[in-house]
Amino acid sequence: MKPVIALCDANSFYCSCEQVFNPALLNKALGVLSNNDGCIVARTPQLKVLGVAMGTPAFKVREQVARGEIILRSSNYALYGDMSSRFMSVLEQFTPTLEVYSIDEAFADLSGFPPEQLESIGQEMKQRVFRWTGLPIGVGISTTKTLAKLANYAAKKYPATGGAVDLTNPERQKRLMAITPVGEVWGVGRRIGRKLEAHGIHTAGQLANSNRQWIKKQFSVVLERTVCELQGESCLPWEEGGVVNKHQILCSRSFGKRVTTKQELHAALACYISHACEKLRNQKQFAREAIVFIRTDPFNQSLSQTGRSIRLQVPEPTSETGIWLRQLPAALDAMFCEGYEYKKAGFILMDLCKVQGFQGDLLNMDALPDNRPMMSVLDAINRRYGRQILRPASVGFEQQNWHMNQQLLSPGYTTHWQHIMGVKS
Repeated sequence: MKPVIALCDANSFYCSCEQVFNPALLNKALGVLSNNDGCIVARTPQLKVLGVAMGTPAFKVREQVARGEIILRSSNYALYGDMSSRFMSVLEQFTPTLEVYSIDEAFADLSGFPPEQLESIGQEMKQRVFRWTGLPIGVGISTTKTLAKLANYAAKKYPATGGAVDLTNPERQKRLMAITPVGEVWGVGRRIGRKLEAHGIHTAGQLANSNRQWIKKQFSVVLERTVCELQGESCLPWEEGGVVNKHQILCSRSFGKRVTTKQELHAALACYISHACEKLRNQKQFAREAIVFIRTDPFNQSLSQTGRSIRLQVPEPTSETGIWLRQLPAALDAMFCEGYEYKKAGFILMDLCKVQGFQGDLLNMDALPDNRPMMSVLDAINRRYGRQILRPASVGFEQQNWHMNQQLLSPGYTTHWQHIMGVKS
């Protein structure tokens, strides 16, 4: 029996999160900005109608913002992360097998449900998520991940579907693929799409009918798998936990202002190390290696350029923040150069392994102390009272130049005690 997979994807997720707590933003041309309020990374349909493309720099729409035609908001990652957790918790009520693919979408295993009930289940998922979180979503159901993505595309593209499409029927798959541009197929993208069109492949249906060996020879084995998936053959494995279990953890930001001192870089990197280790503990993993890096702004060629990185290692895998922090001063001494204006820094945890089942070396005299209970207490306090309530002293306590510019930041409606909305009777 073929599997049945549902892809649940929130519509304009960042914008929808803003609208949930501020109804005045509904049906408005709303955009959410990237780090440091640089470019538009999320758009409502009303903003798309105005011709504002993804990645448009904020300064290019400054006049429209001043006239009130466009509304912009800074990225509120704490709010979006919390809303994502609520979204996923609702989906988990429908199936025990959920693969979180990104912050705003997840694959759900619906195998075993009666075929005639699949579309109504999709509608119930959509309605319950909206009722309990306020987030509008689309649900696409089919027998492979790529076809489920295609069904989700149809759920959002065609309002008559009601936001949920059952694409398990082969004939219905063919009809949809015949009218879907090849560039809308998951994993194709613009560059590959143009190359396929040059070979006369303009629709998803034409791609599905292509010769697999020719596709593999002309393009890649990855696109060959896409063809297999469009033909109903599942080739993409189910990854338990999805993005929860990453192979690397990166914490990096561009600075709000250029940084010129070692002290500021140390504070920024200490903050990133703290965040990365917190993520590592949340997914119940250890790390054996890490990379720390700093660099100037490559887009400003009028300034002197430099960029350096150093690999860090520990005797045994760990998730303790302090272990990595103790290696930071020496690493920064080796990387930092006077006279440069630094724009970005980051910390990457690598060579990850699961905590469960990990066995240390009994003969290793340099084994690290087990400070997991202390880290668990720190994480619990931060989860209850707010992120970074407890943090390493090296991060500092005052607003620093390296913090992101977020001039249009909305309140932390669900993540900050002082910003929780009140109801007056």
